[in-house]
Amino acid sequence: MFKYIRVTILFLFVLTACQTDIENKKLDQTSSTNNVSAEAEEPMSESKEQKIVSLEDKLFPPKFSITHFEMTYLKDKNQLLFNMNYEFDSEIYDILTDGNQDIHFILEYPESIIDILNQSHSDVLIAEKPSDYNTKYQVTFIEEIELTEAELAKIEDNISGFNLLIADSERDIIAQFIDLYGYNQYDAEKSNNTYLD
Repeated sequence: MFKYIRVTILFLFVLTACQTDIENKKLDQTSSTNNVSAEAEEPMSESKEQKIVSLEDKLFPPKFSITHFEMTYLKDKNQLLFNMNYEFDSEIYDILTDGNQDIHFILEYPESIIDILNQSHSDVLIAEKPSDYNTKYQVTFIEEIELTEAELAKIEDNISGFNLLIADSERDIIAQFIDLYGYNQYDAEKSNNTYLD
């Protein structure tokens, strides 16, 4: 009788050992498959990260220029419009099209008119994605506000106090342009201005 019990216990041990061995092989196969797929995904995510090219220290004249800035008030719609034309070179174009990068514009208001506009800056506007090798664009900042003649005159008197902040895709400020109105007379080929690092 002990002989049968021994054989049964031994048989159960063998079955248990075989069962665990088979499960371990299955686990090893699934984990190695996961490792292979994870390794296959890593280069793709790294290549995505590599494709994001920074615009920091690149957005300055003549590579990026403000060519025109003006203010218009539409009294019938109670809209204050700030139109800004800008252009950039082929390097910036390539970064914006192939480098997975966007630029965001924020118009800073002069301190003397913050009380009129009830804020220190505009909403963030995303720049148009370049296409068809076009490097000249326009953006319009719109403020819905009813203005008196005196308030409008005060804004016009301070037109040279408007500044532009430029942010990247992560919304980090990467460039600032002071006195946008002053760029109306800017000519990159004739300018005596220099850019300092």
